[in-house]
Amino acid sequence: MTEQSVLAGFDRRTCPLVRAVDHAGAMHLTRERLLIPLIASICQGTISPIAAQTETVLAVGVAPEIVLEVVYQLTPVVGTLRVSQALPAIQQVFTDQHVTLAAAAPDQAPDFGEQTQAELYGTEIKHLLHDLPDGAGDFIPAALTNHFFNDYYRYGVLSVKDRERYELLALITLNVDFQIKAHARGSLKAGNTESELVWSAIQLLPYIGFPLVINSVRVIHDAATALAE
Repeated sequence: MTEQSVLAGFDRRTCPLVRAVDHAGAMHLTRERLLIPLIASICQGTISPIAAQTETVLAVGVAPEIVLEVVYQLTPVVGTLRVSQALPAIQQVFTDQHVTLAAAAPDQAPDFGEQTQAELYGTEIKHLLHDLPDGAGDFIPAALTNHFFNDYYRYGVLSVKDRERYELLALITLNVDFQIKAHARGSLKAGNTESELVWSAIQLLPYIGFPLVINSVRVIHDAATALAE
């Protein structure tokens, strides 16, 4: 069996799910849903699909500034290494397509992220880590506020609603249960509907598999039910 036939066999089995997910997603979500495969690739450290995924997103009219901000926003979730290794492929697509990026500048107050964190999450992490030794219980919550929220949420390229949704999808890809529960609730409080979050999670099916998606949509549903009570 040749390499080509091996890949063809894989495609015959996987392409129907990819098409079904995309078709259903198109009925429930906007074109920005096409950012979700890119998020999955970066979170998993998979470089090879990134150029094609970036081309697909640009082809449907998603602004390059939005693409880049979504990618940057993944940094406090997955770390600098996975994001930085994805950037050359994205930059090459921008170069090939002669994309001109508008200069991004903070357009919110310096503490806008901190205010948003307080509204959506309160002091949950501070209480969770308060008894860590040698000042660690103070350092991590402060770093989270300053470098997860303030450093990114100040840029109005993405709304808080969108940032929260994309972060949730990254956390689902990473399969971090505690954070998925917290950010499902936070995403709903930021203005996402249960349907938006569930269908966004469904877009991850071809890339992370059924178990993680099924677990996550259940968490989203439970969070929505609790907020409605």
